[in-house]
Order: sequence, then C-alpha cells, then structure tokens
Amino acid sequence: MSLSISIIVPAWNAGKTIRNCLDSIREQTVSPLEIILVDDGSCDDTAAKAGEFDVKLLNTGGRRGPATARNMGASAAAGDVILFLDSDVVVPVDLIEKVAAHFKDESVWAVQTLYTPICPAADMVSQYQNYYYYFSLNRMPEGSTATFATWCSAVRRHRFKEIGGFNVRIPEPTVEDEELGYTIVENSGIIILDKTIQVAHLASYTLAQFTSRRLRMSRAQAKSGWRQIKKRLLARYINVHESGTHHSRWVVLSILLVLIAQFCLLWSLLSFSPAPLIPAVFLLVSALTCHCAFLTGCNRNLKRNVTLTFAVLCLYDMAVLGWGIVHGSIQYMFGKKY
Repeated sequence: MSLSISIIVPAWNAGKTIRNCLDSIREQTVSPLEIILVDDGSCDDTAAKAGEFDVKLLNTGGRRGPATARNMGASAAAGDVILFLDSDVVVPVDLIEKVAAHFKDESVWAVQTLYTPICPAADMVSQYQNYYYYFSLNRMPEGSTATFATWCSAVRRHRFKEIGGFNVRIPEPTVEDEELGYTIVENSGIIILDKTIQVAHLASYTLAQFTSRRLRMSRAQAKSGWRQIKKRLLARYINVHESGTHHSRWVVLSILLVLIAQFCLLWSLLSFSPAPLIPAVFLLVSALTCHCAFLTGCNRNLKRNVTLTFAVLCLYDMAVLGWGIVHGSIQYMFGKKY
C-alpha cells in the first residue's frame, strides 16, 4: 500500500477499553504506518496498558480535552492520512485497506464511518444511544457528507493542517469534530461516508451519564450554531434542506414539540386544570411520529422488541436536548461562547 496511514487514539481514563481497541488495530490485514496514543491526563492505568502494544505514547500533561490531544497526535504523525479512533471502539480487520482505497481519489479529503447497530452493552440506555448514532448517519445518502465524527474517521494530513486542525477552544468532547467536518466542506473538501465500515462502541452509560452527556452536547451545539448563524445554525443544525449532517430536521421538530409539551404540563400543574394535558399528549405523540423510521428500524436491526422502551427514552432524550439548547443559548447570550 503506497498510501501511509497514522492512527491517533486520544485517551482519558480508558483502562477498561484500550486493550480491546489496540488489539483490533493489531489484527488489521494491512498494518498502519504507526499508532500514536495521546494520554490526556489519565489517572488510571491507560498508559500502562497501552505500553503493552507497539504504540508511540504521548502525554498532554493534564486534562486538556480531545481537540488538544488529537492535534498533538497529528503534529507527531508521519502518515499521508491521519485516522482518528476513539479509545472505546473495536474496528473491523479490513479498516485500513478500506479507508486507504477511498484516498486513491485525490479529491477526497476525509472518510467517515458508522457505529455497528448493535453494541456490546446490555442495558437499554446504552443500546439506545448507540443505535441513535448508527441510525442518524445510516439514514444519510451513501457518498459525500458534512459529518466528521471521530469515533473512527480519517483525513489527509496536509488538508488537516491547512484548515488548522481541531478547535482547541472547545475543551470538552462535544462539537470539536463536528466543526472540523463543517470546515472541510466549507473549504470545498469532500468527506466520504462509507457505510460498510462499522466499528463496535464499547461504552456503557447509566441514565445519569447519558443525561449529562446529552446536555453537554446540546449546549455545545447551540453555541456552535449561534457562533455561525447562517452556515451552522440554519444550514447544519436546523438542517431544513438536509445538508449532509446527522442532525435531522425531524429531530429538530420533535425537540420543539417536546419543549412545548413540557410547558403545557407545567401550565396544567400550576393552574390545577387538566385542560392543558390534551395538547401536551397530542404534542408528545406528534413528536414520536417524527421518529417513526428510527423506532421501526431499531426493532428490525436489534432483533428484539425495544420499541416501547426506546419510545420513552426518545421522548426523554428530546426533552434533555431541548433544555440543553436553551441553556447553551442563554450561556452564549451572557458571553460564554464555548
């Protein structure tokens, strides 16, 4: 293979999953040029376990966030292509050769992959979160996209440097990868979505962890949208014209419907009147209809009856996302723009 690929894995307290991740890289049918693991201030045995493998170990010197860790790894990389992997994924054995095949086309800047529809975690919250991300990308047309999600994605190294890498002003794992994808497309770059490359996500979430994560993501997405109203808020997040992101206009509509339904429920409680319950129920049912394809798809792909549980989790998710958007917008108005 004439094209060389450097794999970069940012890791923070990844002791539970890093061996599985690195094992799957070691089993590749085509070996990468190098594996660079950037320890982002872990306080567990991540570095020790990674040291069991043939990897180049870097350290950020403290918790500085995935944007900084990935940029540090990219600066040390020698490959023509940089392949970013999360520390909690397991990749298929033909990952390197499939990714490399896309970069034979000089017009391609980057390649995006999917999660597998089924994840190893047995609990419903983790399965819902995993399938949500699988469905969100899988529903998009094959080919070019504006999505760059770093659970497993690749980019030409010189193009990555041209656009300045990840935005290190975004300290948390939220929209730093999304914004890189948008920047690639805004610079006339092409991101190929390859649905045949699917990686298994090993993460498991409690309901509290899921809630915290979704609040953090939606706050960051709101701020990202307000920072560029025309290019991102209208074109990417509201996404009326389906502009190649995993943010669906139907999800946006359902978030709005669930927010209004909550106000109706609050009105009912404060007024001691059952009348507002009728529009609240109607709004919640309408919100669920926006997710019909998601709910029918999960039943088909997960091979078990999860529709009712996923419907409840979906409404809860939309409520959390809605309040995260409200909170992020308020923070932005008061000067907290990242």
